Amino acid sequence: MLKRLALLVLIPFSLSAQEDPFDFGPPKLTTTTRLAIGGYDQSFSNGYGRWKGWTLEGTVYPVQGGPWLFAAVGFDRPEGKGTLFSAGKYLLIGKASSVYLGLSGGNNTDILPRGRVDVDFHLDIASGWKADLAGAVSRFAGSDEIRMLQAGPAYQGSTWSASVWLQRLQYEPTGDSDTGCIVNLRLGANDFAMWHNLRLAWGRGIIESTASGGGLTAMGTSTGSSMGGNGYGSGNGSMGGMGGMGTGGTGTSPSSPLVLLTGSAPQERLASLSGHWPLTDALALKAEATWGEQVSTYHFWGGSLQVVVTF
Repeated sequence: MLKRLALLVLIPFSLSAQEDPFDFGPPKLTTTTRLAIGGYDQSFSNGYGRWKGWTLEGTVYPVQGGPWLFAAVGFDRPEGKGTLFSAGKYLLIGKASSVYLGLSGGNNTDILPRGRVDVDFHLDIASGWKADLAGAVSRFAGSDEIRMLQAGPAYQGSTWSASVWLQRLQYEPTGDSDTGCIVNLRLGANDFAMWHNLRLAWGRGIIESTASGGGLTAMGTSTGSSMGGNGYGSGNGSMGGMGGMGTGGTGTSPSSPLVLLTGSAPQERLASLSGHWPLTDALALKAEATWGEQVSTYHFWGGSLQVVVTF
């Protein structure tokens, strides 16, 4: 069935991993807000076309409590165009644990969910070690549904962090599933300072859950290495993650049934490098470069660029 071909698009909007996720330097006396505007572009080989779009995002850091996150992300694919809207909140637990709650939905349910719910846990264990657990459910037109579960350990030091976690995607009503593994290594602990993040992923259902424009490292005022790149919570794809899927494709994109009806989905590999460069106290740039392939099917190159304003 074509429903089995549904793949996952993650539109992360998250904060970076830190040793103490609530330490951003001097104590905040007023609310801090970050706005990011930018775009992404990916080019696929073998006639599979391009994925591109725009992003408009905001993060509000209150004096007390976890941040609020908001985003509108535009999609332009061979399957169609659409806009995904997201909102979420981090709830702090103790000194270094949190829960993220998010809601999102799109205006073109052929490629975007009409509704999605995220619940992500980032739990402090001891001596910098964390346990990350993220779950999400996306509903599309008709009875189509994608359920995501991610889990794994993470370590957050004073200058670097790392995480390794498994991802499972369950497609309903067919009951089919995909699994993969994602590894993150990050240098730089403070979201507002300079940092760099390397992501390596392999398995099935990986490209649409990690690549630019639907990628964990692509969007957001800042990203990191712990479960989708946030120190507050685990959300691999929080802020509208698992944002869209093609429920059949057009034959000209990586979600095309011409690719996947031959049997089980081919293995996928992906590598991305992202970074954040402050220019002034109020202005920064964030960019990502990505390479990936679906074995014996296609490969792609992509990237994203955002201008970030803090006030």
